[in-house]
Amino acid sequence: MYPKSTIDELRQGEVKHLFSVNTGIDKHPVDSVTVTFTGFTDDEQAESFHGGKERAILQYDSEHYASLVAQYPDSRHLLVKGGFGENLVAAGMNEGNMCVGDIVKAGTAILQVAQPRQPCFKLNHRFKEPTLSRFVQDTGKTGWFYRVLKEGKICAGDGLEVIERPYPQWTIAGILRYLYIETDNHAITEQLAALEPLGGEVKGVFQRRLDNNDIEDWGGRLSGNNGVLEMRIINIVDEYKGIKRFILSRVDAGILPAYSAGANITLQLANGLSRAYSLCEPWSDSEYHIAVNQATDSRGGSRYLHEDAQIGDILTVSAPANYFSMARDEHHIFIAAGIGITPFIPMIAEALAYGETYELHYCVNDVRHFAFAQQLEKYDGSVFVYSSDNPLNINKLLENHARGTHVYTCGSPGFVQLVRESASHWHDNHVHFENFATKDKSSDDDFVVTIKETGQKIPVDSQTTLLEALRNHNIHIESACETGVCGKCRVNYQGEVDHRDSVLTKSEKKRCMTPCVSRAKRDELTISLPAASKQPDYS
Repeated sequence: MYPKSTIDELRQGEVKHLFSVNTGIDKHPVDSVTVTFTGFTDDEQAESFHGGKERAILQYDSEHYASLVAQYPDSRHLLVKGGFGENLVAAGMNEGNMCVGDIVKAGTAILQVAQPRQPCFKLNHRFKEPTLSRFVQDTGKTGWFYRVLKEGKICAGDGLEVIERPYPQWTIAGILRYLYIETDNHAITEQLAALEPLGGEVKGVFQRRLDNNDIEDWGGRLSGNNGVLEMRIINIVDEYKGIKRFILSRVDAGILPAYSAGANITLQLANGLSRAYSLCEPWSDSEYHIAVNQATDSRGGSRYLHEDAQIGDILTVSAPANYFSMARDEHHIFIAAGIGITPFIPMIAEALAYGETYELHYCVNDVRHFAFAQQLEKYDGSVFVYSSDNPLNINKLLENHARGTHVYTCGSPGFVQLVRESASHWHDNHVHFENFATKDKSSDDDFVVTIKETGQKIPVDSQTTLLEALRNHNIHIESACETGVCGKCRVNYQGEVDHRDSVLTKSEKKRCMTPCVSRAKRDELTISLPAASKQPDYS
């Protein structure tokens, strides 16, 4: 006898910004739904490729939640019916007794099992368990998607019944086995690549194995992205008024990637923002330290960390990147203002480790009380503190450029520009700088950007960066710092640009711009995309 069950709940929802990504996973129960060939009529998908005819409806066996709670007891309040974003909540139909190609009657609709769900990192965030997506994949508790063969109406309490089984040999569990575990079985791979009812997404995996003789690395999908870390806030310290230090550690207790002084990490915040912060302590294999100033004109990053972030929160964090590294030379002059002091704490330690000399010139509001005063006490004699009562004479400090000396500065754009102007007679290779804030947007004008390859026109308002506007229209360009200091997001352009980055050379600015900070000078601008792509949303 074929499996059958009763629909305990029907669930649908809207796309929301949760745990730093757009997702439709957070659904609510409804009494009845109209089913079309692309799914429930009012069930939104985060991306065009998350859904469609072969991902029209998701079912998950509600009996799985008990075993998941046993594995992850701290998340029992989240591991409840509907938690996996399923449309059909029912018990007893599972990956072991459902087959690809099964024809299922649900209300007046007729469905067909198309493919297993491929779990991804969003499950880790949803349930606050960094290994959950891997566990679900390894144990085969993934759920599965239906395509719709006949449109109709489904009500909560309706029966679910397999009425035809053309491929009894291909259970969903069996597909999962060859998808993730027994990946080198060539004969089975050939059969699955040709299995008619198997969804094109999964069938394509098997075909690519035949074409390329290669096996996929699913690590990036399960962790969120290659090169990122799942980290927990283990402590929050009031460093100074308006400045908090956040101490982060890996949730899997692994050794943290090493970094050199001047490095930063990028945090994906739960409010959807991505922000880079300098690492303010020399490398430790167990903790990363950042310090965040609560800016009065915050664009949302520092406000979130100061007002909403809590000890125990899990964040997705990029591996350290360094666009402000030290040169190996005889002497270093560090010039900091306010929170711009953060990269210089590890820089001092690195200079001493290499037997190099240094001097730190630190501009603050009050020379008696300032951030990192305790850490800097031990370097007395090489640290000089200034305020408006005793201002730093930057021109005098940098009047002479001695051989083997480098100058480094970090602070507001205005402060950094003052230092750069005072060092204009220095060789470019000996002047290093990093802005910790972008230009005020209050004077920015709206403009329209045209994508050269497609002709698509995208409006960019005064409060939105070009990079954000592209993302809002589902055009994703790789980025890192998002403050104009790394150049990773650069694109070619035609038109006139207000360049606000700190990385492109004069010649590069004639053809390239950084959309994270730079803008059009006029009403319109044309850009060419560097292999921009829509990243699959597996969950």
